[in-house]
Amino acid sequence: MKKTILVSLLAISQVAFSQVSLSKNKLVKDGQAYKASQYKEVFQNEQALMYYKKYRTNSTVSQIFGAIGGGCMGYGLIKVLDGGEKLVSVDQYGVARTEKTKNEGWSMVGIGAGLVAIAIPFAISSKKNLNKAIDTENGKGTAFRPYFKLENAGAGVALSYNF
Repeated sequence: MKKTILVSLLAISQVAFSQVSLSKNKLVKDGQAYKASQYKEVFQNEQALMYYKKYRTNSTVSQIFGAIGGGCMGYGLIKVLDGGEKLVSVDQYGVARTEKTKNEGWSMVGIGAGLVAIAIPFAISSKKNLNKAIDTENGKGTAFRPYFKLENAGAGVALSYNF
C-alpha cells in the first residue's frame, strides 16, 4: 500500500512539474525531444525565452569568429610550412634560381588566434545563458537555500537551521 502511494505521488509530481533539459544538443521537455529551432514551443516563461535568445545570438557570434579564426590560422600555417621560396629564373643550363620571399604566414596565424580569442568569451556567455534559460524555465531561480542563524533564546544563544 505504501509503495503504491509513493509511486502515484512520484507520477503526479512528474506530470505536474514539467522539466526542460538538454540532451545531445536537443531540448527535452516531458520526455519529448525538440530541435533548437523549436525553442518557442519549449519555453513558456518570458525570462527563459529572453535568456535562450541571448544564448542563440552569442553562440552564432562565437561560431562565426571561431570559424574565421580557425581558417586564418590554417591558411597561415600552410604558408609557413610552404617555406616562402619563389622561383625567380632558370639559367641556360637548367639550374633554377630561387629567392626567399617575405613569409606572411605568421601574421595570418596571429590574426586567426586573435579571432579565436574573441570567440571564447562569447562561447562561455552562450553556455551560461543556456543554463539560465533552462533553470528559469524549470523554476530554479527561487532555489532551496537553507541557512544557519545565530539567535537569542531567552537567557542563552541558539543556533537554528532555517529552510
